[in-house]
Amino acid sequence: MERIDAFSNLIRLLAGQAGNMINFKELSATLGISLQTVKNYTVYAEKTFIIQRITPYFRNLRKEISKSPVMYFNDIGMRNFAIRQFGRYAMLSELGFVFQNLIYNLLSEKTRADGSTIHYWRTKDKAEVDFVINRGENILPVEVKCKELKDKSITRSLKGFINRYNPKEAWVVNLGFKEETKIGDTLIRFIPYYEKISV
Repeated sequence: MERIDAFSNLIRLLAGQAGNMINFKELSATLGISLQTVKNYTVYAEKTFIIQRITPYFRNLRKEISKSPVMYFNDIGMRNFAIRQFGRYAMLSELGFVFQNLIYNLLSEKTRADGSTIHYWRTKDKAEVDFVINRGENILPVEVKCKELKDKSITRSLKGFINRYNPKEAWVVNLGFKEETKIGDTLIRFIPYYEKISV
């Protein structure tokens, strides 16, 4: 039996976990509804454009489909409304996920028409890249940093992705730092979020 209150509570839980990997079994236990109902409600939320699911980046499609997704909100205002949070963030991490959601929305808008897909990347040792834009033969890793960067330092996770996949380009989207550097053959661009993002 489906329940309106459970659907509303699911949206609130997803709003609090935007940008994090989703565990459907945990959601089922927290909401007190079946696993299948949680999955159905999530599909409803996607079909009504409340949320967007992104899957991990693998070259093996079976692994991509079977692993935990990450959810983002198509409307950040709706996300904030769901958790009753408007403009005030108790922790910097909360602001970081909102910023990450904003960058996802910008990337999604740019890639919608060209057939590209957006994923995230995470390894067993928890190296993680926020977004991987898959354009068929070319991939573009995108790190999101909700901070004022001071130099061209690159995270261990992004270095690991570059070493494994050797993309032509990688981005670090941040609050205001603009610069370029290279690792091997990969051009790394530090891009302020307010600049035009051309995928």
